[in-house]
Amino acid sequence: GDVKLDKYWAIRNVTEKYFPGNKMPVPQDSKKLGGIPLNLTLVGLLTDQIGPETLVKRFPLPHTMEQVGVFEGILAYEHEVTPGKPLVNVELEILGVHDRAYVVTDGIFVQVVGREEEVKFNVTAHKKITILVENMGYIGFSKAMLDYNAEYKGLKNVTVNGCVWTHWNHYKINVTDTSTRRTTNKLTAASSHKTKIWKGKELLPKGPAIFSGEFVLEKSQLLDTFVNITRSWSKGYLIVNDILIGRYWPDAGPQYTLYLPGVWLKEGTNTISLVELQSYTPSENGVYLTDKPFIDGPVNPDA
Repeated sequence: GDVKLDKYWAIRNVTEKYFPGNKMPVPQDSKKLGGIPLNLTLVGLLTDQIGPETLVKRFPLPHTMEQVGVFEGILAYEHEVTPGKPLVNVELEILGVHDRAYVVTDGIFVQVVGREEEVKFNVTAHKKITILVENMGYIGFSKAMLDYNAEYKGLKNVTVNGCVWTHWNHYKINVTDTSTRRTTNKLTAASSHKTKIWKGKELLPKGPAIFSGEFVLEKSQLLDTFVNITRSWSKGYLIVNDILIGRYWPDAGPQYTLYLPGVWLKEGTNTISLVELQSYTPSENGVYLTDKPFIDGPVNPDA
């Protein structure tokens, strides 16, 4: 609702050029809400959704999202280790990741694997290997749109010490379900576990997690605003009043704020949740409402 932006005047000048008789008065900038810090606490884990109600199918080999009818969000692949035959310091490789995989073994977050950076890494698992694969959106240009082998979502195979690993359960993870009713895991890491460092930041100890909080607004405060998600966070989803506002990725930049229309706010108590996929560093004002967008911050192509 702002008219001080160059984009507004560029569009207006073109329309006035071809429709000179339809000159409209310049509207006023809309009033914005800002200066409100938001306090979030850890309430659950995405892996808590894994269970009989979210099981899509069991297959010997991993299937893509399209093959199991999941076209958005996250698909979890889980292998149950044979009792009495633990996998100790084995070399794990995830093949054909589309688009980003978050690897958890026995409830411990061990690795992030991106589409452009498939790597081999060592893991130990006595009970389960869980791989949450995020669909980051389909290509909307080029011949890749027509090539399923190039633009599927999910993963193709997993190897352990070079051998194809079989028996995978597939679970549909709903990133907008921020309730804590399914929370069964302990939310703190075992004291003997050393937190994994990935690209300079500590991964969340137990895997992708949900942070939630509340804030109270008066009727006069139901205005458009921006949610500033600082570098305290890494990558994930913003949900306000059960509405998915969008993705955030301050580790990569350059956008640090997400636009939140005032019509989605309400008088009284509002809820906010961040589904953080990688890491979180506690800090003051880690997330807050501001009246100004911040969309041209530093860029990190390696995030």
